[in-house]
Amino acid sequence: MAHDIPEVDLEELLSAAESVSPAAAVTAVARHLRDRLGVERVSFWIGDAAGQALIRMPDGERRPTDGTALGGAWREQRITVDGSVCVPVTVRGDALGVLEVRLPGDDPAPQPGMGMRRALTSVAHCLGYVIVANQRLTDAFEVARRSEPFDLSMEIQRRLLPQAFVCEGGSFSLAGWLEPSATAGGDTFDYVASADRLTVALVDALGHDVTASLLATLTVNAIRNARRGGASVVEQAAAADAALQRYARPEQYATGLLLEAPLVAPIKDAGPGERRPVTVRLVNAGHPPLRLVRDGRVSRIELPPSTPFGIRVRGRDKTYPVQELELRPGDRLVLLTDGMYERWAGSFPLDEILLETAHCHPRNAVQDVASRFRTHVREQPPDDATLLVLDWYGGTTGRSANGGADTG
Repeated sequence: MAHDIPEVDLEELLSAAESVSPAAAVTAVARHLRDRLGVERVSFWIGDAAGQALIRMPDGERRPTDGTALGGAWREQRITVDGSVCVPVTVRGDALGVLEVRLPGDDPAPQPGMGMRRALTSVAHCLGYVIVANQRLTDAFEVARRSEPFDLSMEIQRRLLPQAFVCEGGSFSLAGWLEPSATAGGDTFDYVASADRLTVALVDALGHDVTASLLATLTVNAIRNARRGGASVVEQAAAADAALQRYARPEQYATGLLLEAPLVAPIKDAGPGERRPVTVRLVNAGHPPLRLVRDGRVSRIELPPSTPFGIRVRGRDKTYPVQELELRPGDRLVLLTDGMYERWAGSFPLDEILLETAHCHPRNAVQDVASRFRTHVREQPPDDATLLVLDWYGGTTGRSANGGADTG
């Protein structure tokens, strides 16, 4: 039996979320939805920090993402039905979790009608923004994501990461992932999509534990401070180097890779525009080779390295030259730290896995690579391993989305 309903009043839903504490916002939305729609049960499942399970808030029940309707909704960004209706909760491509709704009726798996589907998609999208807003004010969401406690170094390292690991920007999609070692190794990544450019940074600070996390903190925030002041990638690199030379010990340093791609804003009343190649600008401060996935092949991109941040050079001026790389529509660029290149990870079939996941959204590709990597190193990598996948489509930053995810 199909169930149809009128549109949900999102203003009332937001008021319900605002009327309680930030930690109870999701519970209030679930209660409001249950009362207004007459459904039997409403639950929200948040994606865990490892990307391998969904955890129900607030009771902490765990479900795997593989082989479940919940996991199918999360990975495939579509409504699934298996006893309950599972709706992805997503903001700009960042899959936060799944809204699970049990519809009334005698049928053990009642099918939602189109009206119900539209309503639940709108509610789930709105819930995504409720979560993004409220997680700034409470630890409830962060605690729910954790499968095990973090030590201090990992706590510092996690705070360096962008709030969203995924971003869909019309002309691009990207996803980053950090696979931490037992003792945090100083890896981190950052990105920002401005009005006219996409800027990405990958950093690997020397050492382990709190020392490495603090060194990474200094490096990343020097880059962010320069970027927010309008600096180019060359100036951002120089700022990171200057900060480490001033505040770090002489033997401390960090490698880094900075990327800048121009973005074209959509023109009012114009079509999607011709998709053309773009020239990205890169600064390589001692980082390992990139990977380019193009036309069914994986290529190593060797960028001549400049001196890492913080290393003093005598007798000559220290510079960070810009290198250029052409990205064509359909290209996938993969940025990596050396955690996937070390001797203990030398047999990891990275290129093979990149080809196997080339059809996947970057969000799923990084999770699949990370999962295979954990299995390869038996769940305990001696060093951090970080990767960032950037898909380039060309065109403009305008996008077609449904429920927070790209429709294309």
